[in-house]
Amino acid sequence: MQAVLQFVTKHGYSVLFGAVFVHQLGLPVPGPMFLIAAGALAAAGKMGLLSALLLAVVACVLADWPWYEAGQLWGDRVLHFIHRFTRNPEAHNRRAKKKFARHGLEVLLISKFVPGLDAVAPPLAGMSRTTRIRFLAFDAAGATLYSCAYAGLGYVFCRNLESAALYAGRAGTVLALLLAGALAIFGSHHLLRRYRLTHEYGLCGRHDFIRLNLKPPTKTLPAQLEGIEYER
Repeated sequence: MQAVLQFVTKHGYSVLFGAVFVHQLGLPVPGPMFLIAAGALAAAGKMGLLSALLLAVVACVLADWPWYEAGQLWGDRVLHFIHRFTRNPEAHNRRAKKKFARHGLEVLLISKFVPGLDAVAPPLAGMSRTTRIRFLAFDAAGATLYSCAYAGLGYVFCRNLESAALYAGRAGTVLALLLAGALAIFGSHHLLRRYRLTHEYGLCGRHDFIRLNLKPPTKTLPAQLEGIEYER
């Protein structure tokens, strides 16, 4: 942690931007450690906190955008590339699709705190034909939560960075769980609507299944609903 702190002290905002960017691309660079260091430097008055947070958010979004575009262009091949070293790539691909179909774009709000999910969420958003504006809005919101969490950890524990680094992973997990709980509470109305459509009409999430090339529910539609076009 001290080595990271000295590196950020010496090179400033540019190394912070680069570290967060390559980490979000999927390279083995400890992006959260650089954010913690930036928060500590901001607490010491050696770096602007808002400037550091803005750079980190931009770095995350710019790194995620190519994966979104790749998901739109190449679909399943992107997931196969991400999961190529796993024991069962097909199972991982299908599991990721089902999670995204179930929770939608809200996954982007917590994905950066969950190893593995952060890699597949942007291409899945592209595969679902989500508009660029919606993707960028949700991704920027998730990047803001992520950057504020780790930079805030460094800001608060600036006098004990080693402990902050040790608990960074645990803090990320706790925050992800809290955010997931909040999403579940605020999305209860949406979930109830989907439940009603599923059990009464067999329509729940059908457009999501179509977008992600999953087999949709086979329940027969009532005569009065025939001819309705699903969302594309």
